[in-house]
Amino acid sequence: MLQIEMKIVLVDAVYDELTSDLSYLKDSEVKTFIDINSPPFIIEATDIGTAEREKRRAGNKPKRNAGELAMIDFISSDDGIGRYLRSDEPVAILFDDAGLRIFNKPPNLHLLSTVGFLRGLEQVGLITSADGVIHDMLQPSKPGRRPQDARRFTDLPEGIDDPAAVGSSWKP
Repeated sequence: MLQIEMKIVLVDAVYDELTSDLSYLKDSEVKTFIDINSPPFIIEATDIGTAEREKRRAGNKPKRNAGELAMIDFISSDDGIGRYLRSDEPVAILFDDAGLRIFNKPPNLHLLSTVGFLRGLEQVGLITSADGVIHDMLQPSKPGRRPQDARRFTDLPEGIDDPAAVGSSWKP
């Protein structure tokens, strides 16, 4: 991610989801990586993220879709993504769900799903196998990973547990 040489913006609720359990190896590694690489990582505050952190501090459970709601808040807010779109610099939004759609999308805004991003990184030689990374995300079995961390991507064909079964010629 650091080799793309552009700002990498995370909304606060997504950052909180990624780093919510620091006793868990993945969460602490992600937090350390982001924190030591700020910039280019920028954590953007949202009303949703602020409210969810308050809930957590009060001992309540956050909403399951807080990250998605915060993304919508950030994208639709005048003081959210608009600040980044006013320049001529490209802006990329990396997300898990290929179903994210933005109306009146400016030409310098690029929507990139996780699967699409991984396939692109493989094409330019920054990773050796997108399928390998996707497989590990679908079936987390390495040390420090838990079964409940398994991801599901809407831009993989329905029922695919092994992206290699689709073949690397498939593109989202």
